[in-house]
Amino acid sequence: MHGMILISPWICASVQSDCAKLLQQGFGSEQAQAKIDSCLSDMAAVSHKFRDLLQEGLNELTNSAIKPQVKPWINLFLSVSHNIEEEEFNDYEANDPWVQQFILNLEQQMTEFKAGLSPVIYDSLTSLMTTLIAVEMEKVVLKSTFSRLGGLQFDKELRSLIAYLTTMTTWTIRDKFARLSQMATILNLERVTEILDYWGPNSGPLTWRLTPAEVRQVLALRMDFRSEDIKRLRL
Repeated sequence: MHGMILISPWICASVQSDCAKLLQQGFGSEQAQAKIDSCLSDMAAVSHKFRDLLQEGLNELTNSAIKPQVKPWINLFLSVSHNIEEEEFNDYEANDPWVQQFILNLEQQMTEFKAGLSPVIYDSLTSLMTTLIAVEMEKVVLKSTFSRLGGLQFDKELRSLIAYLTTMTTWTIRDKFARLSQMATILNLERVTEILDYWGPNSGPLTWRLTPAEVRQVLALRMDFRSEDIKRLRL
Protein backbone atom coordinates (compact mmCIF):
# COMPACT_ATOMS: atom_id res chain seq x y z
CA MET A 1 0.00 0.00 0.00
CA HIS A 2 2.77 2.42 1.02
CA GLY A 3 4.72 1.62 -2.14
CA MET A 4 1.64 2.19 -4.28
CA ILE A 5 1.13 5.62 -2.73
CA LEU A 6 4.65 6.61 -3.73
CA ILE A 7 4.54 5.28 -7.29
CA SER A 8 0.93 6.19 -8.12
CA PRO A 9 1.93 9.54 -9.75
CA TRP A 10 3.95 7.47 -12.22
CA ILE A 11 0.96 5.15 -12.74
CA CYS A 12 -1.29 8.17 -13.41
CA ALA A 13 1.11 9.50 -16.03
CA SER A 14 1.39 6.06 -17.66
CA VAL A 15 -2.41 5.57 -17.79
CA GLN A 16 -2.86 9.11 -19.14
CA SER A 17 -0.33 8.46 -21.90
CA ASP A 18 -1.95 5.15 -22.86
CA CYS A 19 -5.42 6.70 -22.92
CA ALA A 20 -4.19 9.59 -25.09
CA LYS A 21 -2.77 7.14 -27.64
CA LEU A 22 -6.04 5.20 -27.79
CA LEU A 23 -8.10 8.37 -28.24
CA GLN A 24 -5.78 9.57 -31.01
CA GLN A 25 -6.39 6.27 -32.79
CA GLY A 26 -10.14 6.92 -32.72
CA PHE A 27 -11.11 4.88 -29.70
CA GLY A 28 -13.71 6.89 -27.74
CA SER A 29 -15.38 10.25 -28.20
CA GLU A 30 -14.36 13.74 -27.04
CA GLN A 31 -16.82 13.31 -24.19
CA ALA A 32 -15.08 10.10 -23.16
CA GLN A 33 -11.73 11.87 -23.29
CA ALA A 34 -13.04 14.61 -21.01
CA LYS A 35 -14.27 12.03 -18.49
CA ILE A 36 -10.96 10.17 -18.56
CA ASP A 37 -8.99 13.40 -18.08
CA SER A 38 -11.22 14.30 -15.13
CA CYS A 39 -10.76 10.89 -13.52
CA LEU A 40 -6.98 10.99 -13.98
CA SER A 41 -6.86 14.48 -12.50
CA ASP A 42 -8.79 13.32 -9.45
CA MET A 43 -6.54 10.27 -9.12
CA ALA A 44 -3.40 12.42 -9.20
CA ALA A 45 -4.82 14.83 -6.59
CA VAL A 46 -5.64 11.97 -4.22
CA SER A 47 -2.22 10.45 -4.81
CA HIS A 48 -0.45 13.69 -3.87
CA LYS A 49 -2.59 13.99 -0.72
CA PHE A 50 -1.67 10.46 0.33
CA ARG A 51 1.98 11.15 -0.38
CA ASP A 52 1.89 14.30 1.78
CA LEU A 53 0.20 12.35 4.59
CA LEU A 54 2.81 9.62 4.31
CA GLN A 55 5.65 12.15 4.51
CA GLU A 56 4.02 13.75 7.52
CA GLY A 57 3.75 10.34 9.17
CA LEU A 58 7.42 9.55 8.50
CA ASN A 59 8.49 12.90 9.95
CA GLU A 60 6.42 12.20 13.06
CA LEU A 61 7.91 8.71 13.37
CA THR A 62 11.41 10.15 13.11
CA ASN A 63 10.75 12.78 15.77
CA SER A 64 8.86 10.53 18.20
CA ALA A 65 10.59 7.15 17.85
CA ILE A 66 14.04 7.68 16.31
CA LYS A 67 15.28 11.04 17.57
CA PRO A 68 14.72 10.32 21.31
CA GLN A 69 17.01 7.28 21.00
CA VAL A 70 19.56 8.52 18.44
CA LYS A 71 20.26 11.89 20.07
CA PRO A 72 21.55 10.44 23.40
CA TRP A 73 23.75 8.00 21.47
CA ILE A 74 25.27 10.91 19.55
CA ASN A 75 25.66 12.97 22.72
CA LEU A 76 27.94 10.25 24.09
CA PHE A 77 30.50 11.67 21.65
CA LEU A 78 30.94 14.48 24.18
CA SER A 79 32.05 12.02 26.88
CA VAL A 80 34.97 10.90 24.71
CA SER A 81 37.95 13.27 24.76
CA HIS A 82 39.26 14.32 21.35
CA ASN A 83 41.97 16.50 22.84
CA ILE A 84 44.31 13.52 22.90
CA GLU A 85 47.95 12.53 22.54
CA GLU A 86 49.50 9.55 20.78
CA GLU A 87 48.98 7.11 23.67
CA GLU A 88 45.24 7.81 23.82
CA PHE A 89 44.97 7.76 20.03
CA ASN A 90 46.53 4.28 19.94
CA ASP A 91 44.23 3.15 22.73
CA TYR A 92 41.19 4.40 20.79
CA GLU A 93 42.39 2.44 17.78
CA ALA A 94 42.52 -0.75 19.83
CA ASN A 95 39.35 -0.04 21.82
CA ASP A 96 36.98 2.16 19.86
CA PRO A 97 35.36 4.54 22.36
CA TRP A 98 32.20 5.55 20.52
CA VAL A 99 31.42 5.04 16.84
CA GLN A 100 31.25 1.23 16.71
CA GLN A 101 28.75 1.11 19.58
CA PHE A 102 26.76 3.88 17.92
CA ILE A 103 26.64 1.90 14.67
CA LEU A 104 25.56 -1.23 16.58
CA ASN A 105 22.75 0.72 18.27
CA LEU A 106 21.57 2.07 14.91
CA GLU A 107 21.68 -1.40 13.38
CA GLN A 108 19.50 -2.84 16.13
CA GLN A 109 17.00 0.00 15.97
CA MET A 110 16.63 0.02 12.18
CA THR A 111 16.32 -3.78 12.00
CA GLU A 112 13.06 -3.46 13.96
CA PHE A 113 11.71 -0.87 11.52
CA LYS A 114 12.87 -2.83 8.48
CA ALA A 115 10.86 -5.86 9.55
CA GLY A 116 7.60 -3.90 9.63
CA LEU A 117 7.93 -1.51 6.70
CA SER A 118 7.95 -1.85 2.92
CA PRO A 119 11.38 -1.34 1.29
CA VAL A 120 10.31 2.02 -0.17
CA ILE A 121 9.05 3.36 3.17
CA TYR A 122 12.07 1.99 5.04
CA ASP A 123 14.40 3.73 2.58
CA SER A 124 12.58 7.04 3.08
CA LEU A 125 12.75 6.65 6.86
CA THR A 126 16.48 5.88 6.66
CA SER A 127 17.01 9.04 4.64
CA LEU A 128 15.28 11.11 7.33
CA MET A 129 17.39 9.40 10.00
CA THR A 130 20.67 10.17 8.23
CA THR A 131 19.67 13.84 8.00
CA LEU A 132 18.93 13.81 11.73
CA ILE A 133 22.31 12.21 12.50
CA ALA A 134 24.20 14.79 10.43
CA VAL A 135 22.44 17.71 12.14
CA GLU A 136 22.96 16.33 15.66
CA MET A 137 26.58 15.39 14.94
CA GLU A 138 27.36 18.97 13.94
CA LYS A 139 26.05 20.16 17.29
CA VAL A 140 28.27 17.85 19.36
CA VAL A 141 31.37 18.50 17.26
CA LEU A 142 31.00 22.26 17.83
CA LYS A 143 30.82 21.60 21.59
CA SER A 144 34.05 19.58 21.58
CA THR A 145 37.75 20.42 21.58
CA PHE A 146 40.42 18.71 19.51
CA SER A 147 44.12 18.12 19.21
CA ARG A 148 45.69 17.20 15.85
CA LEU A 149 45.31 13.51 16.68
CA GLY A 150 41.81 14.14 17.99
CA GLY A 151 40.92 15.60 14.61
CA LEU A 152 42.29 12.46 12.97
CA GLN A 153 40.23 10.32 15.36
CA PHE A 154 37.07 12.24 14.45
CA ASP A 155 37.84 11.82 10.74
CA LYS A 156 38.09 8.04 11.24
CA GLU A 157 34.83 7.98 13.20
CA LEU A 158 33.02 10.00 10.56
CA ARG A 159 34.29 7.80 7.72
CA SER A 160 33.14 4.66 9.55
CA LEU A 161 29.71 6.16 10.17
CA ILE A 162 29.26 7.29 6.55
CA ALA A 163 30.42 3.91 5.25
CA TYR A 164 27.83 2.14 7.43
CA LEU A 165 24.95 4.49 6.59
CA THR A 166 25.73 4.15 2.87
CA THR A 167 24.94 0.42 3.13
CA MET A 168 21.55 1.14 4.73
CA THR A 169 19.90 3.13 1.94
CA THR A 170 19.77 3.61 -1.82
CA TRP A 171 19.84 7.39 -1.27
CA THR A 172 23.10 9.28 -1.65
CA ILE A 173 24.07 10.42 1.83
CA ARG A 174 27.51 11.95 1.34
CA ASP A 175 25.92 15.28 0.49
CA LYS A 176 24.20 15.28 3.89
CA PHE A 177 27.56 14.84 5.59
CA ALA A 178 29.46 17.34 3.41
CA ARG A 179 29.62 19.96 6.17
CA LEU A 180 30.85 17.42 8.72
CA SER A 181 33.45 16.10 6.27
CA GLN A 182 34.72 19.64 5.77
CA MET A 183 34.87 20.10 9.55
CA ALA A 184 36.99 16.95 9.75
CA THR A 185 39.32 18.33 7.06
CA ILE A 186 39.79 21.55 9.06
CA LEU A 187 40.37 19.66 12.32
CA ASN A 188 43.10 17.64 10.59
CA LEU A 189 45.16 20.64 9.48
CA GLU A 190 48.73 20.87 10.72
CA ARG A 191 48.67 24.67 10.97
CA VAL A 192 46.06 27.42 10.74
CA THR A 193 47.24 28.86 7.42
CA GLU A 194 46.96 25.44 5.75
CA ILE A 195 43.24 26.16 5.28
CA LEU A 196 44.27 28.59 2.54
CA ASP A 197 45.48 25.59 0.50
CA TYR A 198 41.83 24.49 0.25
CA TRP A 199 40.04 27.84 0.21
CA GLY A 200 39.01 30.28 -2.54
CA PRO A 201 40.98 29.87 -5.78
CA ASN A 202 42.72 26.80 -4.30
CA SER A 203 39.47 24.94 -3.59
CA GLY A 204 39.47 23.21 -6.99
CA PRO A 205 36.36 21.02 -7.39
CA LEU A 206 35.54 21.38 -3.69
CA THR A 207 32.42 23.42 -2.91
CA TRP A 208 32.65 24.76 0.61
CA ARG A 209 29.45 24.31 2.63
CA LEU A 210 30.89 26.22 5.57
CA THR A 211 30.94 30.02 5.73
CA PRO A 212 34.18 31.88 6.61
CA ALA A 213 32.77 32.47 10.11
CA GLU A 214 32.06 28.74 10.51
CA VAL A 215 35.55 27.86 9.27
CA ARG A 216 37.02 30.08 11.98
CA GLN A 217 34.67 28.55 14.53
CA VAL A 218 35.90 25.04 13.68
CA LEU A 219 39.55 26.13 13.66
CA ALA A 220 39.02 27.49 17.17
CA LEU A 221 38.10 23.97 18.35
CA ARG A 222 41.75 22.99 17.90
CA MET A 223 43.40 23.65 21.25
CA ASP A 224 46.84 24.08 19.66
CA PHE A 225 45.72 26.82 17.22
CA ARG A 226 46.18 30.38 18.43
CA SER A 227 43.12 32.65 18.25
CA GLU A 228 45.18 35.54 16.86
CA ASP A 229 46.33 33.35 13.94
CA ILE A 230 42.72 32.41 13.21
CA LYS A 231 41.61 36.06 13.31
CA ARG A 232 44.36 37.06 10.86
CA LEU A 233 43.11 34.66 8.20
CA ARG A 234 41.70 36.27 5.08
CA LEU A 235 38.87 34.04 3.98
